[in-house]
Amino acid sequence: MDRLLTVVIPVRNRAHLVGRTLQSLAEQTVQPAAIVLVDNGSTDSTAQVLSDWAQGRPNVEIISEPRPGAACARNAGLARVRTPYVLFFDSDDQMPPRHIEEVAAAIRANNQPQILEFESVFINPEGKRKLSPLRGGDELENHIFHATLATQRYAVSTELVRRVGGWNEALPGWNDLELGVRLLAARPTLAKVRLSSPVEIFTHADSITGTDFSSKAGQWERALDFCEQALSDFPRHRRLIDYRRAILAGRYRREGRPELAGTGLLYTSDAADE
Repeated sequence: MDRLLTVVIPVRNRAHLVGRTLQSLAEQTVQPAAIVLVDNGSTDSTAQVLSDWAQGRPNVEIISEPRPGAACARNAGLARVRTPYVLFFDSDDQMPPRHIEEVAAAIRANNQPQILEFESVFINPEGKRKLSPLRGGDELENHIFHATLATQRYAVSTELVRRVGGWNEALPGWNDLELGVRLLAARPTLAKVRLSSPVEIFTHADSITGTDFSSKAGQWERALDFCEQALSDFPRHRRLIDYRRAILAGRYRREGRPELAGTGLLYTSDAADE
């Protein structure tokens, strides 16, 4: 068991999916100090699945967060963390067997940076894999355009993520993009490592992000507005948010919904008032 790390996983109505994630945790060559499973108001048999799996595992804690939203659930889990680092994960994805072992070793080998970033691979419903690699250059720019600090792609100092305010509970979508902007705006120490195997992220219609943009138009724009606010001390990066909006507009057009390209205009004043 490694005392550096706690894994926090929000779960909502994933009785049919969470087994894959739990199995990948069970197969870790080194267990984290704690695993916090947050049942986010499930109405299926998720609670029973989690309870059954937790039996005989002293490092596993199950808590309930009835307020809807992954950000609320992750913050509830964050409040239970007692280790120096936290690793957020999703309930439909998979860790390679040596993930905890290698992440903890990399943190120590790199003088305990506030953020340790690693690679992931996306797997679509047909099984096609697409690597999301480590990128050189400006980390904040990389994150704005490529979401390099997506939820499953890093371990973070517990103190840092609490200091920047945790997850934004006002955002149902792209809350990891927005949190990553705030983390990087705090100018943390950061190390990038290529582990022996990348984290596997499964894309499907029932995932938090989903497989299209049009069905959740407005959520993405709202997250970008909050990102823009967080970049008040980074004028060049703040301007890059407009390019990100243009990319989003292009996605709408490619999905046959060009009328959604102006959705972001509805949200700019809303976010500024909060």
